[in-house]
Amino acid sequence: MAVTAAKSVMAFRVLTMAVDLCRLTTRTMNVNAGHERTSKARIIHQIQLIRGITSYFSDGGKNHGI
Repeated sequence: MAVTAAKSVMAFRVLTMAVDLCRLTTRTMNVNAGHERTSKARIIHQIQLIRGITSYFSDGGKNHGI
């Protein structure tokens, strides 16, 4: 039960980050372009971290040297 809840929370976080990333991507370039690039990089990095955690738990750590 706890694993299912954790997966749901992770999926929701990825979804909200993807929406934020989409909003930043579709917005026109303006004065805050540097801030938008930083925000995109931060969101992409968080999604990659969550993907890594998800793949680790999906295969039980078998392919990660544990």
